[in-house]
Amino acid sequence: MGQLRPVDPPFDGRSIGAWLGFDGGTAPPGPAATPGGYHSFEHRWALAEAFEFHKAIGRERVAARTHELATALKDGLSGIGKLKLTTPKSPDLSAGLVCCQVPDVNVEEAVARLRGLKVVATSTPYRPSLLRFGTTIANNEADVEAALKTARTLA
Repeated sequence: MGQLRPVDPPFDGRSIGAWLGFDGGTAPPGPAATPGGYHSFEHRWALAEAFEFHKAIGRERVAARTHELATALKDGLSGIGKLKLTTPKSPDLSAGLVCCQVPDVNVEEAVARLRGLKVVATSTPYRPSLLRFGTTIANNEADVEAALKTARTLA
């Protein structure tokens, strides 16, 4: 193990925590030497249908709708009190993932509070961790407004 240096740890809790500097920076040597990341089998299984769905709608329409909703979300989040939008506002520099920081609120607590209000948000697996929302063609304006309404309760 002394000849290996972990670069991209698996998300098994201890390894990613050590890589991010938590838990005293120690991790079990075996998992730390794996290729890292996690496998998204449910996404892989749905790829053929997803590509057909996108092809039927059209790539340009999918991208335009994703950007439209993300722009509305970014504009709304940037106007909320202490909340700090970290995703670039320009559609040329971002797409459907929108991240922000909520000062004085732990990210995992924010995710749990939003989930309790039926809004799906996640935390990024980076340091510092950010609150992450996503817009897709499966969303609509009401979904964006619901996310903004609940985000206002955090700030």
